[in-house]
Amino acid sequence: MDKDKDKIDIYLDFNVLNLLAKEHVKDSDPLYNEWMALKTIWRAYQEGRVRLVTSGEDTEMDIIMWLNNQGCCVTDVLTPLESIEEFARWDRSDSDLIRYWRRVFFYFEQTELLSRVFEDTEGLFEDLQSTFSFSLVTPKFHIDLSYNEQDTRKILRECAGIFADIFPEQNWQDLRHIDYSLNWRVFELALKNLKIEPTLSGDEGERNRRLFGLLNRFIGLSKKSCKKPPMDNGHRDFIIDMVIKKYYQTQQDRGLRHIFHCICNDIGFFVTPDHNLIRVFNEKKQLLNEHPEFSSKRLELVLPSELKKRVKDL
Repeated sequence: MDKDKDKIDIYLDFNVLNLLAKEHVKDSDPLYNEWMALKTIWRAYQEGRVRLVTSGEDTEMDIIMWLNNQGCCVTDVLTPLESIEEFARWDRSDSDLIRYWRRVFFYFEQTELLSRVFEDTEGLFEDLQSTFSFSLVTPKFHIDLSYNEQDTRKILRECAGIFADIFPEQNWQDLRHIDYSLNWRVFELALKNLKIEPTLSGDEGERNRRLFGLLNRFIGLSKKSCKKPPMDNGHRDFIIDMVIKKYYQTQQDRGLRHIFHCICNDIGFFVTPDHNLIRVFNEKKQLLNEHPEFSSKRLELVLPSELKKRVKDL
């Protein structure tokens, strides 16, 4: 008899991993009860009483996008953990923040990872998109403070004009490693030219970290497509368009992709601290009955604290 069949299946999203990785949450914090409930759920998982799963591909992508908003660029030549270690060597990196990132990946790697489903589903995801119309449901980490798109483009163009003054040819030709010190010199000079304080503290620091993440992407793509700076304006704006489209604009289907993984794998519970995602799902859940492929599924989206109350094994 397969003992795993008797365990309750619980799907985790990035928001859960992010909250689990926090060492301390004040009891006055709105997420305190959810954090405590997640600690209980994780302990039950370690003791083999429940099964915790997530999407290996999509949850890792959520983490990569989140890291990019922190200024850490994960490329296709280094693993995410290798990219974190590379960022940690930068003299302006925050050691506490680095440890926090590592803990997020610890929880991710300890969770059971589901295989890909999107290539084998013959349009079912598009059907689900149409059913839910998730235009307003976005993961928390895409709601961070940021410069507006016009200002972002202006700052990246200013950075591009400095490349030739900052990058030695050897560094420009290195496509494997990210030299955060040189990238920051470009960023700092561009901000000063535009009368913007190059701080990493407070709300302004959060904006700058996200923009620095975009700059790192911009520099990486520029190195791959331009032998040496400066770039002509048309090519520069083409690369900026690519960066804006992939890394700046909100990816509105992230929450729905996780719901789709749950449906395809017949998961009973999707636990998340994202109240908005839960609300929209519950408002439109009855529409699943209109699709034979989805109507028999038992999925429920719940807060960690609610799951703790309802599941006796916890």
